[in-house]
Amino acid sequence: MEIIKIFYIWTILTFVVLQSVIVGSQESSFELPVQLFGFPFIIMAVRITNFIKKLSYAVSPATYRSRNRRELTLASDSEPYDSQEVEKYIVGEFGARACVFERVCAHYATRARSQPRPQMNWSDVFRQYKRSPEQAKELYLLSVFLGDIVGSPQLCHQLAKRRACDDTLLADNH
Repeated sequence: MEIIKIFYIWTILTFVVLQSVIVGSQESSFELPVQLFGFPFIIMAVRITNFIKKLSYAVSPATYRSRNRRELTLASDSEPYDSQEVEKYIVGEFGARACVFERVCAHYATRARSQPRPQMNWSDVFRQYKRSPEQAKELYLLSVFLGDIVGSPQLCHQLAKRRACDDTLLADNH
């Protein structure tokens, strides 16, 4: 309400000053300097713009998400990760036998995209982890965290094309 009052008063004052300048310039040689009404107008415009920016930031639901989740929503249209580079990194870290469970990875990636702050169902994760054979435990967790952190079902699918784990390694398919 205060801003509207200030805007109306500013508009009226600007109109009066401009009107007096126009009438004054026709009758006498008296002219008001441009800075007299230009600078206050610029200052007011900057303040209103900053207020609108802060208001839109505060009203946006993305403001209250963690930074990596906000980045996911902004980059949802394009894939920021190259599947070949991710595959090289996975092989470098986990060895040549490294693979990705596509269903698990895609499940957690979909959850990461759909919910702003998904709470990991740790009991389910640990239940699946315990049911997995020894050789699949590390790869199961890799698939869970890859899906949850990266949040890209497309990347999970591409990685599974290149390095798919045998779903029979998991006792209970996710």
